[in-house]
Order: sequence, then C-alpha cells, then structure tokens
Amino acid sequence: MDDDVIFQVTSGFEDIAVYCSTYTSALPIILLLGFFTSTSMQRWFSLVTTMAGTTKVIANFVMSIKENQPEGHQIVQQYTRWILLGWALTFRLICKPLKRVFPNLTSLQNAGLLQPHETLLLEREPASNHPLVVIHWNLTLLKLCNRKGIFMDISDYGRNQDLLMGFKKSCGDTIKFASKNIPFALIQAVTITVYSFGLASLMARQLTEKHTPTSFIIKYFPVLNTFQYFLYYLWLKFGRLAAYPFGDDENDIDIKRIFQAHIEDAVRWLSLYSSPGLTDQLVSMSLHSSSNEWMINA
Repeated sequence: MDDDVIFQVTSGFEDIAVYCSTYTSALPIILLLGFFTSTSMQRWFSLVTTMAGTTKVIANFVMSIKENQPEGHQIVQQYTRWILLGWALTFRLICKPLKRVFPNLTSLQNAGLLQPHETLLLEREPASNHPLVVIHWNLTLLKLCNRKGIFMDISDYGRNQDLLMGFKKSCGDTIKFASKNIPFALIQAVTITVYSFGLASLMARQLTEKHTPTSFIIKYFPVLNTFQYFLYYLWLKFGRLAAYPFGDDENDIDIKRIFQAHIEDAVRWLSLYSSPGLTDQLVSMSLHSSSNEWMINA
C-alpha cells in the first residue's frame, strides 16, 4: 500500500515536471520582455530628448537686456524666477521625489519661488495648467520689456518669444509623459511571467534521470537555469527602470539635483547682469596677459 502511494505521488510529481517543462518552452517570455522594454525605452528616449532646460532661455534673455536699466535687475530676476518656477511645477507632476520636496504651492512659496498673490492665482487653475500659466506670465513680461524699449535690438523680442514657446512645448511634452503611462497591467503581466518562468524552470529540472553522472549537478546546482533567469530578471528590471525613470532608485534620474543645478546656473546668469564689471575686468586682464603656451604644448 505504501509503495502504491509513493508511486502515485512520484507519478504526479513527474506529471507536474513534464507540464512545467512544456510551459517553459512555450512561454513567450522573450516576446513580452522585448515589447515591454522597447515601449519603455521609446518613452524614456522621447522624454530625455524633449526634457525642458532653463539655461538657453535665461541666458538669451539676460544677454538681450540693456545694461544700467532702472528696473533691469528686477526684470531679469523676475523672468528667471518664473522660468525656474515653471520647470519645478512641471516636474513635480511626474517626479515623486520632487513632489515630496514641493508637495503644494505653499512649499514653493516658502522656497521663494512663488509670491503670495501668485499663489492665489494658481490655486484657481488645475495643477496640470500651473506651468503653462507661469509661462504666460513671462510672455507678458516680454511684451512689457518690448514696450519699454529695454531690449538691445528690436529682434530680441521675437527671439526670446520663440525660445520661451520652445520651453513651453518642452514642458507640455513632459506633462504628456505623466498622462500616458505604460498600463500597470502590462508591467504586472511581464513581472508574473518572468517569476513564473523561474519557478517552472526549477520544477522542470526534476525530469533528469536519477542515476546519470550529471544528475546531481543539474538538480542541485542549476547554473545554466539560474543564468538564464538572471538575464530575464535584469531585462525586466531595465524595462521597469525605463518605464518610470523618476523614482527613488539610485539609477533613476535625480531631478532634485538637476533642479539645484538649474538654480545655481540661473544665479550665475543673474550675477552676470547685476555685476558685469567683475566679468569685464577678468576679460580685460586675460586679454592683456594672454599666453601662447597652450599652443606650444599642443
């Protein structure tokens, strides 16, 4: 009786192993991973290529304003602050770490990026429109500068307007990234498939003949199976990383550091307008003491 029970259990286990062996060979894991990873990478690449930057739009505005204007410093500072504010409002919509730094408009106001009367105006609009509203404020500021004749050249108004509209488009494309996420069901399906493959391949190894010289190694040291599963797992992690590149993982895009770099760069451009004498003095000294050693050493 005991032998019959053992035989039935063994036969049942072998049937499961046979089924798992068929499952691992028929599972379209490469197709799923390929589709998921390619879709994630396309979204990641489109985001990186259209990611809004602040340097070009700020630098062009600073260099186009006439020097020694009564309100020049205030205008440059206001324009720069609104550019940084628009950038922060854009990326806090899609980046959880930045969202934790600026959870609401009050936090932006405490950071000095937003004024109380501006907060009241933004509270009337949905969060997705906040960056666009701020950019419209800068468009109005450009119109004011053109009306007062603050630009060095008559074409500076159109050039700054084009750059600002390009900045607006980049912010809009970034917001679309948040509204067109990869379906969570697809991520779950690929994840379950990879984990199921690992379990099924582990069970399928039990079909190895018991008395062959290599059976012990194949059953208890599944090197090749582990290597195959490890590759699929890395493939899955890579796709998930590209699907949401603004998380807390160390390999994600550090939006907080990028935003801090934008602020530091903006401060340098502000100092270039407010204290041009220091830069002019440096350029003059370098011209009078220029060296040819770099050409000789080359």
